[in-house]
Amino acid sequence: MTSAPTSGQPTGAGSQPTRAQRVAAWLGLCAVPLIWLLHLALGVTLVSTACADAVTQDPLPGWHGTQWILGIASVCALVLALAITYAAGRAWRKIAYVAHEKRDARRFIAWCGATTSVAFTFGLAFSICILIAVPIERLCTAFD
Repeated sequence: MTSAPTSGQPTGAGSQPTRAQRVAAWLGLCAVPLIWLLHLALGVTLVSTACADAVTQDPLPGWHGTQWILGIASVCALVLALAITYAAGRAWRKIAYVAHEKRDARRFIAWCGATTSVAFTFGLAFSICILIAVPIERLCTAFD
């Protein structure tokens, strides 16, 4: 006859977080803010270039090309940020499950990674909405 575990911990709770879970937590903490920052820098650079090209009558890349580049970059950035956010959230749940103490450093890093990735994914979505909702021609008034 087999007996149930008597330690009070659920089965499998004594294991350590996997390397993939730790990497997902750190990616959530560092990569999603970097994705947001790069998307913001790309948007400002392309809009300022399109505004300068409109002033000098240079046809490249133009409003249409800038909108396409920003659209493709926005979709890629959002998909990547959502994937990392999903992975960071799963890692946080699994690390919290296997952590022995509430004040475990790995658990805290995983929570920070999940929270940061969610916050910056919302920020990225907001930035994308601004670029879509506001016509690029109106954004040029900031560069005049």
